[in-house]
Order: sequence, then structure tokens, then C-alpha cells
Amino acid sequence: MFGDSKIVKKMKEEPLVPLGVGLTVCALLYAAWGLHYKNIQQAQRGMRGRVIMQGLTVCALVGYGVFKTKDTSQTGQTNMRPINWDKLEREAQEAEALDLAKGNVSPTMEKLIAQAKREREEKAKSVIAKSIFVQEVPEPKK
Repeated sequence: MFGDSKIVKKMKEEPLVPLGVGLTVCALLYAAWGLHYKNIQQAQRGMRGRVIMQGLTVCALVGYGVFKTKDTSQTGQTNMRPINWDKLEREAQEAEALDLAKGNVSPTMEKLIAQAKREREEKAKSVIAKSIFVQEVPEPKK
């Protein structure tokens, strides 16, 4: 049941992190025990131990991250798949068009769509205006 879960896999890949978390919890319980019985020295040692264990756990997390980054940069392979932005944009536009056709668009979304259309039109007008008014200036003769 737990053998193939992502948590178990991560615990096997990075064993120092769960160990650090466990030791941090133990130090916190040791400090709480001291506070409960009003043993100030025990509580102080527990809290200091908790801070140290927590720091070591964070160092382990950072260390595993750095080593994993070095491994992927040397091999050039990552677990991330490339994103096809054109396809994603096309699918989003199709979904918007479908929602508009069905009338499933909220008033806020209608305002955003109208604003985006206005911005696109203004941008197109400015590009056209720039292309009309830009004239080639002849180079001076030497």
C-alpha cells in the first residue's frame, strides 16, 4: 500500500530529511516535558536542540536540492516536460469561445475579455500607425 507512494519514494531518496524532522519533534517534546515539570534547564536544552535539529533539517533539504540540481545540469536531463505554449493558448481561446457561445461567462470575465480585445486593437493600431509614419531617410552623400 505504501511501497509505491510518492512520500515513501522521497523518504528513500532523501533519508536525512525525515530523520531531521523526527529529531526535531523529539527535541520539541523534550522541551515540552521540561516545561511541564518546570525544569527550566531541560526546557532550554530542548529548545536549543530543536533549533539545531531544525537547522540541520533545512540544511539537508538545501543540500539534496543542490546535489539534485547538479546531477540534472551535468546530465542535461530533467523530469520536466516541455510546454507547447501555442497549443496551450489555442486551447484556452477555444475554451473561451465555447463559454461565450454557451453563455457561461461571468460579468467579470466579460469585462476582462472586452479589455483584452481593446488592448489588442490599440496595439494593432499603434503598430499600423508606426508603419505608416515611418519613412526611410536617405543617407547623406559623402
